[in-house]
Amino acid sequence: MTEKLLMTTGSGLQGKQIAFVVHPDVSALPDRPGLYVLLGMSPQGRDRPLYFGFADSSILDQLPYDRGFAQAIRQGPVGFASAYLPSGDDPAALVAALAEAYDAPVNAAAAALADIEAAQSTIHAQAMARKIAAQ
Repeated sequence: MTEKLLMTTGSGLQGKQIAFVVHPDVSALPDRPGLYVLLGMSPQGRDRPLYFGFADSSILDQLPYDRGFAQAIRQGPVGFASAYLPSGDDPAALVAALAEAYDAPVNAAAAALADIEAAQSTIHAQAMARKIAAQ
């Protein structure tokens, strides 16, 4: 029997439920597009989502090259799961909603880094504008 994890993108009626199929190892992931989650162990001994992602062609081929994969491996994942992308849904929005709903640490770190880089870019652009205006 295939083990499944039912995950929800949020609470209430706006939350979307997505069924993930658990795979024994990374080589068992499907060769198709879809969502995936790397699972670690929580202090309570249960699966804990470390990282959510999306592959646009093949989960099996793309996951090892995802930036979040190495970060999640460092945190000790013990499982892999995949899901079909619900039709009509934006994969990036689903990944973000799942990561937020389950407090996935690798996704949170990537989002924080993106915020820092955006702030640095804004500061740099303002400094360049001041420099040009001063000339």
